Amino acid sequence: MLEFSVPTRPELLVRQRWMSDPDVMAYNAGWSGSPPGYDPDTGCIAWPESEWDRFVERLARPADEQGYFYVRDAATGTLVGDAHYEVGVDGAASIGLMVVPALRGRGVGERVLRELVSRIWRDTSATEIVNEFEDERASAVHLHRRCGFAPDAATRAVWGRPTRTWRLARPPR
Repeated sequence: MLEFSVPTRPELLVRQRWMSDPDVMAYNAGWSGSPPGYDPDTGCIAWPESEWDRFVERLARPADEQGYFYVRDAATGTLVGDAHYEVGVDGAASIGLMVVPALRGRGVGERVLRELVSRIWRDTSATEIVNEFEDERASAVHLHRRCGFAPDAATRAVWGRPTRTWRLARPPR
């Protein structure tokens, strides 16, 4: 079983470490036009403590607008990654998730994604859930297909590489 928890400000040190770890951030390498502190060679993003207050403000927004969580294995207490969503004005909840490298390929991502989807349907009025990534990320493609997401036909290249949007419509009530 997984536990989702909103990190406290002191716990943001974990996120800072993840963002500076090339193994964690490898999926993020090679983009153009990314945020300050971004290293295109490693995908890492410098996230100094001076930027944490703005993130804490985001965490204080209500669950019907956004959610950011650390994900733990309830049995061991081990952090397995993080998951987040933000509901846009179009009614779509944009998501992201990360599983720590040592646990990838073991079904953890599917458990995280299914729980994140469940939370979004429960806590928001989002009409759909979307995620965007490159077709070459075979594990992400496989995961999203298993969880019922459908790919858009077209790709786009806003950040210098083609990405595809994957969508999951809200089920009928």
